[in-house]
Amino acid sequence: MLARWGLLPVRDGGKLAQRLVAHHEPVFAYDRVERGVPRNQDREAQAEEYSEKKAHRLKNMTLCDSTQYVHYLSPTEGGRCHDKRLADEYALGLPTGSVLCQGLGLLGHAPAGVLMEMPHKKPPRGELTFAQLLYNRLLSLLRVVIEHAHRGIKRLRMVQDRVRLRGEWRRDTVMVVARGLHDLHIRAPSAPTRPINSTPKSNKVY
Repeated sequence: MLARWGLLPVRDGGKLAQRLVAHHEPVFAYDRVERGVPRNQDREAQAEEYSEKKAHRLKNMTLCDSTQYVHYLSPTEGGRCHDKRLADEYALGLPTGSVLCQGLGLLGHAPAGVLMEMPHKKPPRGELTFAQLLYNRLLSLLRVVIEHAHRGIKRLRMVQDRVRLRGEWRRDTVMVVARGLHDLHIRAPSAPTRPINSTPKSNKVY
């Protein structure tokens, strides 16, 4: 069904440029989304899924535009994998001249031909200048879009709560479906809303 409606995400980052070459606004946000899983009985699997947040989690990298539409969803990896390592393992191929906004967790990640926008990091025993603070504040307005997109993906309770399904394919498919439902919500026309000051008509007969 998602394939019929054209809502399947790009899973190979190298093929992103083909989809985004004619994008009207080449400004994108890039970050990872996490979800919890129960503690695995296998010790090796426990080590792979145990993240720095002291919990067992799964990770995916996502890329969205200013409308919160998620164009790219990386393969699922365990929570132990660092964001930078995950981004390097599944490299992005973006159109030349695109702008990519990302956080400090991806410091050093820079696809070829792309303008990188990252917040300034506070130096040891120092303070950021006013210009740097202002830049960080303005950049946060662009980067917060992907946080809203992740929240939209987690409308599906199976992603918001712990994923109790077993098997890598099932867990990955759940994320693909959740992303597809989110993008369907983004593409769907907005439902008409009643003005705030208007009062509903009562059907009561006096």
